[in-house]
Amino acid sequence: MTPANNRAITALFRVFGEKEAPISSDRTRLTSLGGMNRQEALTLAILIPATAVVGVGEQLTLLCGPLVGCLLAVPAAFLVLQLLPFLLNAKSPSVQWGLWLLLGVSWALHRCQTEGLVGLFASIWIAIGVISLAAKLVLAWQASMNWRGSLGIFWRTLVILIPHAMAIFIGYRFGWPWGLLCAAAVAGFFCSAILNPSSQILGTVTCKTSPPGILITIDDGPDPTDTPLLLDVLDRYQTKAIFFMIGEKVRAYPTLAREVIRRGHEIGNHTLSHPQASFWCAGPWRTRREILQCQQIIEQVTGTAPRWFRAPVGHRNLFTHPVAQALGLHVMAWNRRGFDAVERDPCKVLARILPELTGGDVVLLHEATPIAKDVLTAILTRQQALLNPSHPRCPDGSASSQASTPDSAG
Repeated sequence: MTPANNRAITALFRVFGEKEAPISSDRTRLTSLGGMNRQEALTLAILIPATAVVGVGEQLTLLCGPLVGCLLAVPAAFLVLQLLPFLLNAKSPSVQWGLWLLLGVSWALHRCQTEGLVGLFASIWIAIGVISLAAKLVLAWQASMNWRGSLGIFWRTLVILIPHAMAIFIGYRFGWPWGLLCAAAVAGFFCSAILNPSSQILGTVTCKTSPPGILITIDDGPDPTDTPLLLDVLDRYQTKAIFFMIGEKVRAYPTLAREVIRRGHEIGNHTLSHPQASFWCAGPWRTRREILQCQQIIEQVTGTAPRWFRAPVGHRNLFTHPVAQALGLHVMAWNRRGFDAVERDPCKVLARILPELTGGDVVLLHEATPIAKDVLTAILTRQQALLNPSHPRCPDGSASSQASTPDSAG
């Protein structure tokens, strides 16, 4: 598991800063203060001293004249920067940054009407203050999306009702065209968050894993025809997968579900009945029933409770996360898919997956399709080539031609 953020102290760079590869000190906290985000450290190291020079230099210029003020600006700013850390000291780095931000924005609001360099720096601090406030709101939203159970359901109900109530008020106050426009914007926001499987707006969704391996995930099982074939292919390549199973199918084929566990694979929760056309708009009670009953069936049949949940077609609804989290489930999507559930040509499916397949990818496959075995074999051949470049072929060489066709097409 990688660190939860990008090492930034400030809300601004935690939200808008560049994501960086984790360093060893992130994994083992050796000191009370971890390394800062590089962008953040560079920005603060330039902006705060430069602001001190400009602000102190302006006052010295007014008191002593332009020449003396410019000569004394740098040493006086140096003394100020030695004093301020003691005055703005705090136990938490984030609180200390908040004090610096408050000081900078207060100075900026006092000098924002000034022209020249002082006015420029004042505008920069005001912009940073506004963006930092937006970042705080983003972090607050992300934190609220982790509320689980009844509290999370209640909060998300308010989240959907309040914007629509505001759209109705705007329509009543300023005319229905404006109200309809606001309602359309609200609907577009929620549709984007719900219908995009990798969207993180409504809660954390795992879409990548740790390289160099590839995580194979197989949906819609168990299937009496495909499950044994896929298990044999996985055994031949010595690869483990997550089978996201439908509760009703597990109840119908309990032996297959137990065989998946016996061979060392993992079973994920894929709802009780796989309502792919309507799960995206399901209410909290139906959502809980679909997830909970599937969880109970899998645990009763296999003796193992799933750790992962995947919504039908990846379309989570507004209440998926608080329900899943209350049951101890993490939500998983994918970042590589070939639409094998609807496409019957394995070459077309593989052409969508193989060309950019790399370590850390989460691949979505399906059971109960006539091409399941061929597609899985070709993908595992590619994984073997990624892990062992000198031995790109599978043990029996059966899938080499399948894997080469999409590459040339891509």
